[in-house]
Amino acid sequence: MPRKLLFFIYLIGFQATAQVTFNEKNSLLIIEVESVEGVGDWFRESVNIEGGTIHYLYSTTEHFKDPGNKTLKYPIEINNPGLYKIIWHSKIGKGNSSTDNNDTWLRVVGASDFFGKKENHIVRPHGKCKDDCPEGAGKEGWFKVYSHGTTDWTWRTKTSDNDPHEIYVRINRKGTYTLEISARSAHHFLDRIVLYDPEKYPEEKVTNLTLPESESR
Repeated sequence: MPRKLLFFIYLIGFQATAQVTFNEKNSLLIIEVESVEGVGDWFRESVNIEGGTIHYLYSTTEHFKDPGNKTLKYPIEINNPGLYKIIWHSKIGKGNSSTDNNDTWLRVVGASDFFGKKENHIVRPHGKCKDDCPEGAGKEGWFKVYSHGTTDWTWRTKTSDNDPHEIYVRINRKGTYTLEISARSAHHFLDRIVLYDPEKYPEEKVTNLTLPESESR
């Protein structure tokens, strides 16, 4: 095979597997979950709702006590260090129970702090916590993150079983970090992830599904 053709095939393969980095701007970062490469262990589906089409990913296998399976990695470029709240748009994809098929593992690699907060009470993920551990499973810095109260699409994004805490990450320096999700409950549909400064934006603004995904490179 001619060398020029081999080189062209190599370039195509490189472009197909290259990892994008999502750029935070004005203390807001929006990621479409299906945007990363290497989603072969996840299933991609779409559904039409009022206002547009949702594309989402889900796994059909369960990993209740072993985070790190079927891990999707999202490099994020933080230009404005500070405290960010993390929420995601998700749905229970199987059954009629609001407490089943409703959770996925989450962690942020390299962050200064990653924690759940309920009023003044703080929890940190298993593997990082001491006397501030969340209720429920976890290890190696992974939070079990779940929705509650509905089987429909929701932005309710909590950690700590039966004691829901909202999720925050503190990043003290500009740079590239990695947000990771891995399969936990089967048929937990994930659409998009939002990181935002809660002092700058009301939640009803950043949850508008017409907002575009953050620019990537």
